Amino acid sequence: MDNVKGHFIVFEGIDGSGKTTQINLLKRRIEENHFICHTTKEPTGRPVGCLLRQCLAGRVKTDELTLAALFAADRLDHILNDDDGLLKKLEEGISVISDRYILSTYAYQSVRVPFDWVKDLNSMAAGKIHPDCHIFIDTDPDTALERISKGRPGTELFENKKRLTEVRKRYFELFEELKDTENIIIADGTKSIGGISDYIWENISGYFINTREGET
Repeated sequence: MDNVKGHFIVFEGIDGSGKTTQINLLKRRIEENHFICHTTKEPTGRPVGCLLRQCLAGRVKTDELTLAALFAADRLDHILNDDDGLLKKLEEGISVISDRYILSTYAYQSVRVPFDWVKDLNSMAAGKIHPDCHIFIDTDPDTALERISKGRPGTELFENKKRLTEVRKRYFELFEELKDTENIIIADGTKSIGGISDYIWENISGYFINTREGET
């Protein structure tokens, strides 16, 4: 493992766009190419993550600033905790695929609290890990709301189609802002799951060229 560099690949997109399926397919392909791969999702199962889920589900009342702060706290735990933190995995040379890293908090909260405030709040986490690649799966706006309501009813901040449109628009704005510093792949969510998977693998497989001695 000494010659293998860990890679950090982040999946972004509107919930319901098939990210979980894509992550599982990509993990399988990476492992088939003889690399150890770790997949992770948030919020974590630790106390701050549990509290965040309760707030999102409306079981604990909180204001927007508190909710944004919980996102940031959970993100730090997600990165640094000793049990399963992203930083530890990468230091061990393991490739990491993550669903919703730092931009997700921006997207959720930028429609309710100042974007600069959220960005500053998350700067500590952002400085710890910089992803090799962002993959953004776009979804058809006419079907995304239906997918969200079927997949995670009552747990997200989306209340109607207007809110969904605002968040989706903010995603595009954020990717435009980060284009100079991030390697971003945008996949068309209206394609088939298999078609998107093939497209993603064609674009990121160069990260996983096997450089270990004695192997071809």
